[in-house]
Amino acid sequence: MADMTAAPAPRRLFTALFPDAGALAAIDAARQGWGSLPRRPRPVPERMHVTLQFFNAVDAERERAWRAALAGLRFDPFDIALTRPELWHAPRGTIAVLRTAPCPALDALHAATGDLARAAGLAPEVRPYKAHLTALRQAEHVRLARLAAPITWRVGAVRLIWSDLQAQPPCYRVLGTYPAP
Repeated sequence: MADMTAAPAPRRLFTALFPDAGALAAIDAARQGWGSLPRRPRPVPERMHVTLQFFNAVDAERERAWRAALAGLRFDPFDIALTRPELWHAPRGTIAVLRTAPCPALDALHAATGDLARAAGLAPEVRPYKAHLTALRQAEHVRLARLAAPITWRVGAVRLIWSDLQAQPPCYRVLGTYPAP
């Protein structure tokens, strides 16, 4: 029998920007033009996003603190543009990413969400931020093609996501949406 008084297990949490439907369709169409795609491309379009902050194991107390801190997030809406594909060699295999064009508003939002995470007792990544959208996993044999045009969308909200790997199938659960005023 489970101990019901135990604290919930730490959760994988991240803040992210999700493309609108038009941008998702353009991203999926662009990757369909790449050579040697896996039979079932992952991630599925509705899971594609640009991560701002990621934490592998957040306990309940820090999660509450981060959610409260994010409630005070202020930023103006801005446009984001994906401009070029790249292959990255990651610990779990090669991934195909779409890199963002330089964007001071995105950099400022990344810094602001990092400050809020620190205020909640979380330690953000120390490596330089390389804004990107993971367009394809298991991309070891993929041949990329240039984008015909930048893929853009208007950023109007940040989402706090729980990456629930215990669910079957694993899924993203939105814990909060923090819109631009």
